[in-house]
Amino acid sequence: MKIPFLFGIHCHQPAENFYNVVDWAINESYAPFIETALKNKKFKFSAHYSGWLLEYIRVHREDVFNNLKKINDEGRVEFFAGGFYEPILSAIPSDDRKGQVQMLIDYINNYFGQKPAGLWLTERVWDPAVIPDMAEIGIKHIIVDDYHLIAAGFPKEALTGYFTTEQDGCLVNLFPIDMGLRYLTPFKPQEEVIKHIIDAKNRNVKLISCFDDGEKFGVWPNTYDWVYTKGWLKNFIKAISNEKEIEFMHYEEAVQKIKPSGHVYLPITSYEEMGEWSLFADKAEKFEEMKEYLKTSPYSNNIEQFLKGSVWKNFLVKYPESNRLHKRTVDLSIKGRKYKNNPEFKDLLYRSQCNDSLWHGVFGGLYLPNLRNNAWAPLIQAEAMFEKLENMKLPIVEKPADIDRNGYEEVYTRGIDFNCIFETRDFGQLTAIELKDKNFNLLNVISRKKEAYHAKLLKNIKPKQENKAEETASIHDMEYSITPEDADKIIYDWYNKNCFVDHFVDKFALETFQKCSFREFSDFTNQPADSVEVNGENICFKRTGGIYINNEKINTSMEKSFTLSDNNINFNIKAKAAKKIECDYSCEFNFHFADVSQITINNKEWAEHGTFKGKKFEIVDKYLNKKVAIEVEKEVDFIYFTLYTVSQSEMGIDLTVQGVTVAFGVPFGKETNIKGTLIIG
Repeated sequence: MKIPFLFGIHCHQPAENFYNVVDWAINESYAPFIETALKNKKFKFSAHYSGWLLEYIRVHREDVFNNLKKINDEGRVEFFAGGFYEPILSAIPSDDRKGQVQMLIDYINNYFGQKPAGLWLTERVWDPAVIPDMAEIGIKHIIVDDYHLIAAGFPKEALTGYFTTEQDGCLVNLFPIDMGLRYLTPFKPQEEVIKHIIDAKNRNVKLISCFDDGEKFGVWPNTYDWVYTKGWLKNFIKAISNEKEIEFMHYEEAVQKIKPSGHVYLPITSYEEMGEWSLFADKAEKFEEMKEYLKTSPYSNNIEQFLKGSVWKNFLVKYPESNRLHKRTVDLSIKGRKYKNNPEFKDLLYRSQCNDSLWHGVFGGLYLPNLRNNAWAPLIQAEAMFEKLENMKLPIVEKPADIDRNGYEEVYTRGIDFNCIFETRDFGQLTAIELKDKNFNLLNVISRKKEAYHAKLLKNIKPKQENKAEETASIHDMEYSITPEDADKIIYDWYNKNCFVDHFVDKFALETFQKCSFREFSDFTNQPADSVEVNGENICFKRTGGIYINNEKINTSMEKSFTLSDNNINFNIKAKAAKKIECDYSCEFNFHFADVSQITINNKEWAEHGTFKGKKFEIVDKYLNKKVAIEVEKEVDFIYFTLYTVSQSEMGIDLTVQGVTVAFGVPFGKETNIKGTLIIG
């Protein structure tokens, strides 16, 4: 009897990703895969395409879409559903969860005549809370990793097929992906893949599943030549088709022919690597050390089962910028629930829930500004639409509320031209300026954070980046080097890069702020406000804290007031210490631009950094056709510098411009009072 081989591909592009990138992925991976599949009539496979990508292919590559329809008409492709815009299902409200998946089911049924019963679980982030919602809309099968079951306590040898699980009496089938196949396919010769499958059959495995990224077949580094030019995919399909002990089979067919191997209850988890990526950097380094240590111990075979990383939602703690965006989508979903019968509002909300900008691992994710922009844009549009549906009379300063769901209140302001968010968690700091005419968040900045892979990079500095892997390899196995110039840009911020960030420092200077090496004396930079009051269009934050010098706390009070007027945010910053202090006060701003090469600073072309003395600092963005200016009553010292992050992605090491930091500084003494205006024009 042949062992069923359940083979599937998951293909995804974030909504509104750079079109040239999407076109490249189609040409390098999706199109040639479908062409190869069309020519090999014995090849049966399953496929999940995120909704935006599938629609993009339909509109822009009719030839590819039609080839996929031909394979469907021949009964050889089994479509899997998922959230239309690829959200993490357990991270969005229940009604959105059902709505997003139903949206893709309806799309596939409309164009292909299939109603998928299988679910591709985004990033395989498992949470049993999704089961009742999925069962309600007809989902019967869910793809997970074998690691999910191993983490639940099952030995590898017990993973002989698929399993059932339930929540609130709702039953679904779980199909674990074989990790061995995931790492072999398509990186090793087909003979090794076949041997792995037959070895499984000899262990009485009932069926074997491999469902993984379609981008591995052409987009991942060095794979196009291997998979298509050298014929790996064609030879793989032919070899499996001719193998007497293996047969391609769809998941639904397997369920009809084979009984489950058992019943399970899984912990909240994802694939093994995701657990490591979601750890804080220092813990991830320690995790790696422990894993390497255990590999040479008597417990080497128990590592996967007992040594676990964190959960996906820890990204929302690890990256405050991620949590801010995520909670805004949740907040709008809840307060706008009655308007989800409006197709435009619902679609905008769903687009903003795309997962890619919320996390970071071996993929760029959160560190890619365009992905964050592409999530903020529909969110800003949806908020503006919500205002119209509610017949709001703008401007409005809303009552303080915990929008971020972190136990601290935020103040959301709604203006004619832009909306803003002020934080109490970070004392009176501004975290969003949402331009309604451009659907662009001017404060979409991410701070420079330590990542676990930085330590390895700094041990592998070379004049030119080189990929150590000379043959086709999984991106999980690749090692990268870094240039000395990029290594110098690995700098860590210990506070969030917002606007109106307060500093009391030993000396206000460009170099120390750029390197984040200044000596901070106060507790105002990253601590919460004591109170916030809203009076009409005025917002006032107060905090009593301290400036610490020579082991002495000098009691200091601050008050920050903001008044919104037309395109201006008028500010009044007051600080008073119990006694005179030798230090400087600085107020920091961080702005995000789509393309810094198209900005001018004080009527001069953009430069990496600079200093300026005066009453007004102005940035003009030719791309957005917008002006951002900081104007104060008295002459101050200004500094500015380009904010870079160094991160890894599937293509190597990325040096990315995240924004421009601007700050002004004045001698402090005992007290200061700075009045000014942040102009958005």
